[in-house]
Amino acid sequence: MKGAKSEQSASLGGVTYSDKVTARLHYIDVPVLARVNAGGLFFELGPQVGFLVAANRKEEISGGIGAGTYNDDVKSDLKSVDFGYAAGLGYQLSNGPGIGLRYNGGFSDTNKESGSSAVRNSAFQLYVSFMFGGK
Repeated sequence: MKGAKSEQSASLGGVTYSDKVTARLHYIDVPVLARVNAGGLFFELGPQVGFLVAANRKEEISGGIGAGTYNDDVKSDLKSVDFGYAAGLGYQLSNGPGIGLRYNGGFSDTNKESGSSAVRNSAFQLYVSFMFGGK
């Protein structure tokens, strides 16, 4: 899951207005990574493609006439495929367990609206793994 949060507030005429937006983007990412092993330590790098399966936006507004919580499905506002890259490092024991940290970055603008600001995905992943059968 990828996402973003923003918060802003302002005071006008003695009334404080605030707006909190949370976006959650659900992708199935398919990385194709080259991996270099150095003992138990490894480094990985390569391209990936992400397929958007769901996208939701929650906005909480306080103060003023439009106060309330609004939930929207924003999947139709985004491109369904995201091309990018992944790079990471980690440690893998020969008898099974491992841990890794990976950065995923997007090359493509995921926003469908032309003329709008470019939106690119960016995420860090911390993961645990288990290798069956040893190295």
